[in-house]
Amino acid sequence: MKASKTYSRKVYISTNSTCNLNCKYCFENEKVKFEFNIDEALNILLEQLSTQTIYGTQISLRGGEPFMVFHKIKHLCESLWSQDIKEYYHIHITTNGTLIHGDIQKWLSSNRDKITLKLSLDGDRKSSEINRPKSFDLIDFHFLLNTWPEMKVNTTITAETLPYLAENIKFINSLGFKHITPHFSIMTDWKNCNLGNTLYKQLQELHNFYLKNPDIEPCSFFLSDISCTLNDKSCHQACNSGEMKAYDMQTRKYYPCYMCFPSIGGEKIAEEFKKLDFTNLEELEEYPCKACTFLNLCITCYAENYITRGSLSRRDMSLCKYQKIVFAVLFNFEYNRILSLTNPSPNDVLKMMAIKKHYKEIENILKEELQITSQVEVNT
Repeated sequence: MKASKTYSRKVYISTNSTCNLNCKYCFENEKVKFEFNIDEALNILLEQLSTQTIYGTQISLRGGEPFMVFHKIKHLCESLWSQDIKEYYHIHITTNGTLIHGDIQKWLSSNRDKITLKLSLDGDRKSSEINRPKSFDLIDFHFLLNTWPEMKVNTTITAETLPYLAENIKFINSLGFKHITPHFSIMTDWKNCNLGNTLYKQLQELHNFYLKNPDIEPCSFFLSDISCTLNDKSCHQACNSGEMKAYDMQTRKYYPCYMCFPSIGGEKIAEEFKKLDFTNLEELEEYPCKACTFLNLCITCYAENYITRGSLSRRDMSLCKYQKIVFAVLFNFEYNRILSLTNPSPNDVLKMMAIKKHYKEIENILKEELQITSQVEVNT
């Protein structure tokens, strides 16, 4: 079976709690030192892989920084590969990249077809020093891109690095990375940051950059399909909670996702997570989000909602303003992008219908939040 972009099953294994960095936005509350047991992890994975699926299984190894226990990861992977397993599976590891040198590079290079890395990188040297000091110069970008040309990058935005958002995204692009997913730091108080106008200017800079460089894949802020707002019924982009198997090696228990681990929200909340229903999250939406035009575009972390606000669907309203600004620029971008096309696709036609349906709301967002006028002008 060939690797699929969409897996039938996702399995998370916690590898360790330690990290060689001290990121300012880290939400891991418990810093108790622990490392996973190889035999236990192997048995867990063999149990999960004993049944076959249509699109295979994604195995995610998660720290801390996983490569702090490289010798154990190597042993686990090689033990797994030696088994006769009919289910297709692929191993994914999210890393800060700072420890990938020497023997680790050699091993990863020789197994590049079985393992994929995702890099956590917050921008250029300046922003990296703000969010995660003394990390940038330790990353071998050439090796990572040479080994995985399609490597994905997670970029965390903090209040201190938001003014450099466009600069950071373009810098990561200039390194050769094609797929960039920026996201606002979670479990963070954004209420009094007052960075709406700054965010808009940064997004507008990216808006113009992508229109001038159509061969460059936009960051994920500009990739959401706005045609989903034509659907009056909630069909928003839910996370995979409830569909994945997240095994915490520290407590030896399964949870709906790794964000539900006791190391993040505490033991009491972790036990509560095991009793909650993550299968019909759209039915749990609350007002004002439930009535929002952009609900189907709005991504949220349900575990974070519960940990910080006591409800799976009670979103961080201090981020609502920033999310709406993202959507407003997204609509403007799609409008200008589609106008430049000679032969719009059927989906582009649907997107134009969404723009026509919601452009007044986009105008209101920009006028109310930023006192500016949108570039979208649709004849009604």
